[in-house]
Amino acid sequence: MRKFRYILILLGILFGSSLSPKQNPKAEIPSSYRVTKGDSWFGIARKFKISPETLAKLNGRTISENLYEREVLRIPKGNEKLVVSPESILKEKPAFPLTQKEKVLKKYSELTYDPHKGIQFQRGNSSLVRASLPGKVVHVDYMDGYENFVILEHQNGIYSIYGNLERIQVTEGQQVNSKDRLGILSKDKGLYFQMNRQKQNLNPERILEVGI
Repeated sequence: MRKFRYILILLGILFGSSLSPKQNPKAEIPSSYRVTKGDSWFGIARKFKISPETLAKLNGRTISENLYEREVLRIPKGNEKLVVSPESILKEKPAFPLTQKEKVLKKYSELTYDPHKGIQFQRGNSSLVRASLPGKVVHVDYMDGYENFVILEHQNGIYSIYGNLERIQVTEGQQVNSKDRLGILSKDKGLYFQMNRQKQNLNPERILEVGI
Protein backbone atom coordinates (compact mmCIF):
# COMPACT_ATOMS: atom_id res chain seq x y z
CA MET A 1 0.00 0.00 0.00
CA ARG A 2 2.84 2.34 0.92
CA LYS A 3 4.58 1.53 -2.38
CA PHE A 4 1.38 2.34 -4.32
CA ARG A 5 1.07 5.72 -2.59
CA TYR A 6 4.72 6.44 -3.38
CA ILE A 7 4.11 5.72 -7.08
CA LEU A 8 1.11 8.09 -7.12
CA ILE A 9 3.17 10.85 -5.51
CA LEU A 10 5.98 10.29 -8.01
CA LEU A 11 3.56 10.47 -10.94
CA GLY A 12 2.14 13.67 -9.52
CA ILE A 13 5.59 15.23 -9.35
CA LEU A 14 6.46 14.17 -12.90
CA PHE A 15 3.29 15.45 -14.51
CA GLY A 16 2.94 18.42 -12.21
CA SER A 17 6.45 19.65 -12.95
CA SER A 18 5.52 20.32 -16.59
CA LEU A 19 2.58 22.52 -15.60
CA SER A 20 4.42 25.59 -14.38
CA PRO A 21 2.56 28.97 -14.46
CA LYS A 22 4.71 30.03 -17.42
CA GLN A 23 3.64 27.01 -19.52
CA ASN A 24 0.02 26.92 -18.40
CA PRO A 25 -1.37 30.46 -18.54
CA LYS A 26 -4.79 31.15 -17.12
CA ALA A 27 -7.40 29.74 -19.50
CA GLU A 28 -9.39 32.36 -21.36
CA ILE A 29 -13.18 32.33 -21.32
CA PRO A 30 -14.36 30.71 -24.57
CA SER A 31 -16.59 32.76 -26.85
CA SER A 32 -19.12 29.96 -27.31
CA TYR A 33 -20.39 26.83 -25.59
CA ARG A 34 -22.09 23.76 -27.05
CA VAL A 35 -25.01 22.53 -24.95
CA THR A 36 -24.79 18.93 -23.74
CA LYS A 37 -27.47 16.65 -22.34
CA GLY A 38 -28.57 17.73 -18.86
CA ASP A 39 -27.34 21.33 -19.20
CA SER A 40 -29.45 24.20 -17.87
CA TRP A 41 -29.23 27.99 -18.06
CA PHE A 42 -28.23 28.06 -14.39
CA GLY A 43 -25.59 25.36 -14.70
CA ILE A 44 -23.92 26.89 -17.74
CA ALA A 45 -24.05 30.39 -16.23
CA ARG A 46 -22.48 29.14 -12.99
CA LYS A 47 -19.68 27.50 -14.99
CA PHE A 48 -18.74 30.83 -16.59
CA LYS A 49 -19.52 32.95 -13.49
CA ILE A 50 -22.28 35.03 -15.06
CA SER A 51 -25.99 35.32 -14.37
CA PRO A 52 -28.45 33.03 -16.21
CA GLU A 53 -30.40 36.10 -17.33
CA THR A 54 -27.29 37.66 -18.89
CA LEU A 55 -26.47 34.42 -20.72
CA ALA A 56 -30.01 34.04 -22.04
CA LYS A 57 -30.28 37.72 -23.03
CA LEU A 58 -27.03 37.60 -24.97
CA ASN A 59 -28.44 34.70 -27.00
CA GLY A 60 -31.81 36.36 -27.64
CA ARG A 61 -33.58 34.02 -25.23
CA THR A 62 -35.07 33.89 -21.74
CA ILE A 63 -34.35 31.41 -18.96
CA SER A 64 -37.90 30.06 -19.32
CA GLU A 65 -37.08 28.73 -22.81
CA ASN A 66 -35.69 25.22 -23.22
CA LEU A 67 -32.12 24.52 -24.23
CA TYR A 68 -31.44 22.01 -27.00
CA GLU A 69 -28.66 19.46 -27.02
CA ARG A 70 -25.73 20.55 -29.28
CA GLU A 71 -27.09 24.09 -29.48
CA VAL A 72 -24.28 26.67 -29.57
CA LEU A 73 -24.54 29.52 -27.04
CA ARG A 74 -22.54 32.71 -27.11
CA ILE A 75 -20.58 33.38 -23.92
CA PRO A 76 -19.94 37.00 -22.82
CA LYS A 77 -16.31 38.02 -22.35
CA GLY A 78 -15.08 40.84 -20.14
CA ASN A 79 -17.51 43.76 -20.00
CA GLU A 80 -19.56 42.42 -22.94
CA LYS A 81 -22.37 41.45 -20.59
CA LEU A 82 -22.80 45.09 -19.63
CA VAL A 83 -23.99 46.11 -23.10
CA VAL A 84 -27.02 43.87 -23.39
CA SER A 85 -29.45 46.14 -21.53
CA PRO A 86 -32.38 47.57 -23.52
CA GLU A 87 -31.16 51.12 -22.95
CA SER A 88 -27.74 50.45 -24.47
CA ILE A 89 -28.98 48.74 -27.64
CA LEU A 90 -32.44 49.90 -28.73
CA LYS A 91 -34.33 53.02 -27.74
CA GLU A 92 -37.67 51.54 -28.76
CA LYS A 93 -39.32 48.16 -29.11
CA PRO A 94 -39.26 46.87 -32.71
CA ALA A 95 -42.54 47.02 -34.62
CA PHE A 96 -43.98 43.93 -36.29
CA PRO A 97 -42.70 43.87 -39.91
CA LEU A 98 -46.15 43.01 -41.30
CA THR A 99 -49.45 44.83 -40.85
CA GLN A 100 -50.89 41.73 -39.14
CA LYS A 101 -49.22 39.12 -36.97
CA GLU A 102 -48.75 35.97 -38.98
CA LYS A 103 -47.82 32.49 -37.80
CA VAL A 104 -44.12 31.60 -37.78
CA LEU A 105 -43.56 28.53 -39.99
CA LYS A 106 -39.84 28.15 -39.32
CA LYS A 107 -38.25 29.44 -36.16
CA TYR A 108 -34.79 30.84 -35.53
CA SER A 109 -32.30 28.10 -34.70
CA GLU A 110 -28.59 27.81 -33.90
CA LEU A 111 -28.64 24.02 -33.98
CA THR A 112 -25.67 22.86 -36.02
CA TYR A 113 -27.69 20.22 -37.85
CA ASP A 114 -30.55 22.60 -38.68
CA PRO A 115 -29.41 26.25 -38.51
CA HIS A 116 -31.84 29.02 -39.42
CA LYS A 117 -30.60 32.59 -39.05
CA GLY A 118 -34.01 34.22 -39.18
CA ILE A 119 -37.71 33.37 -39.02
CA GLN A 120 -40.06 32.47 -41.85
CA PHE A 121 -43.63 33.77 -41.55
CA GLN A 122 -46.65 32.09 -43.06
CA ARG A 123 -48.11 33.82 -46.10
CA GLY A 124 -51.36 35.18 -44.70
CA ASN A 125 -53.42 38.29 -45.41
CA SER A 126 -50.54 40.72 -44.86
CA SER A 127 -48.80 41.83 -48.04
CA LEU A 128 -47.26 45.13 -46.92
CA VAL A 129 -43.76 44.77 -45.47
CA ARG A 130 -42.75 47.48 -43.00
CA ALA A 131 -39.56 48.64 -41.29
CA SER A 132 -39.33 47.17 -37.83
CA LEU A 133 -37.13 50.03 -36.58
CA PRO A 134 -36.05 53.44 -37.87
CA GLY A 135 -32.87 53.21 -39.88
CA LYS A 136 -31.11 53.47 -43.22
CA VAL A 137 -31.56 51.28 -46.29
CA VAL A 138 -28.05 49.93 -46.87
CA HIS A 139 -28.70 47.18 -49.42
CA VAL A 140 -31.39 46.21 -51.92
CA ASP A 141 -30.87 43.09 -54.00
CA TYR A 142 -32.16 39.74 -55.29
CA MET A 143 -30.98 36.27 -54.22
CA ASP A 144 -32.27 32.80 -54.97
CA GLY A 145 -34.17 31.52 -51.96
CA TYR A 146 -34.83 35.04 -50.62
CA GLU A 147 -36.08 36.71 -53.83
CA ASN A 148 -35.97 40.51 -53.53
CA PHE A 149 -34.70 41.59 -50.13
CA VAL A 150 -33.92 44.75 -48.17
CA ILE A 151 -31.33 45.29 -45.43
CA LEU A 152 -31.73 48.15 -42.94
CA GLU A 153 -29.04 49.47 -40.62
CA HIS A 154 -30.17 50.67 -37.19
CA GLN A 155 -28.44 52.15 -34.16
CA ASN A 156 -25.76 50.27 -32.19
CA GLY A 157 -24.83 47.85 -34.97
CA ILE A 158 -28.31 46.33 -35.39
CA TYR A 159 -29.38 45.18 -38.86
CA SER A 160 -32.75 43.84 -40.05
CA ILE A 161 -33.31 41.84 -43.24
CA TYR A 162 -36.61 41.44 -45.12
CA GLY A 163 -36.81 38.74 -47.80
CA ASN A 164 -39.34 37.25 -50.23
CA LEU A 165 -40.50 40.61 -51.57
CA GLU A 166 -42.20 40.87 -54.94
CA ARG A 167 -41.68 44.63 -55.15
CA ILE A 168 -39.26 46.88 -53.27
CA GLN A 169 -40.41 50.43 -52.62
CA VAL A 170 -37.29 51.95 -51.07
CA THR A 171 -33.83 52.79 -52.43
CA GLU A 172 -30.33 52.41 -51.00
CA GLY A 173 -29.35 55.34 -48.79
CA GLN A 174 -32.96 56.17 -47.90
CA GLN A 175 -33.81 56.88 -44.26
CA VAL A 176 -36.98 55.18 -42.97
CA ASN A 177 -39.02 55.36 -39.79
CA SER A 178 -40.51 52.47 -37.89
CA LYS A 179 -43.53 51.02 -39.79
CA ASP A 180 -42.58 52.78 -43.03
CA ARG A 181 -43.35 50.81 -46.19
CA LEU A 182 -40.47 48.76 -47.59
CA GLY A 183 -42.26 46.77 -50.26
CA ILE A 184 -44.89 44.22 -51.18
CA LEU A 185 -44.63 40.56 -50.23
CA SER A 186 -44.43 37.79 -52.81
CA LYS A 187 -47.79 36.20 -53.63
CA ASP A 188 -46.71 32.66 -52.76
CA LYS A 189 -44.20 33.14 -49.92
CA GLY A 190 -44.30 34.50 -46.40
CA LEU A 191 -41.85 37.10 -45.15
CA TYR A 192 -38.33 36.01 -44.25
CA PHE A 193 -37.16 38.22 -41.36
CA GLN A 194 -33.70 38.28 -39.80
CA MET A 195 -31.98 40.48 -37.22
CA ASN A 196 -28.27 40.77 -36.51
CA ARG A 197 -26.08 42.73 -34.16
CA GLN A 198 -22.94 43.22 -36.23
CA LYS A 199 -22.03 39.60 -37.13
CA GLN A 200 -24.07 37.99 -34.36
CA ASN A 201 -27.42 36.45 -35.32
CA LEU A 202 -30.27 37.38 -32.99
CA ASN A 203 -33.57 35.64 -32.38
CA PRO A 204 -35.99 38.03 -34.16
CA GLU A 205 -39.12 36.41 -32.74
CA ARG A 206 -37.92 37.02 -29.20
CA ILE A 207 -36.81 40.58 -29.97
CA LEU A 208 -40.20 41.43 -31.48
CA GLU A 209 -41.80 40.28 -28.22
CA VAL A 210 -39.67 42.10 -25.68
CA GLY A 211 -37.02 44.13 -27.50
CA ILE A 212 -33.33 43.96 -26.58
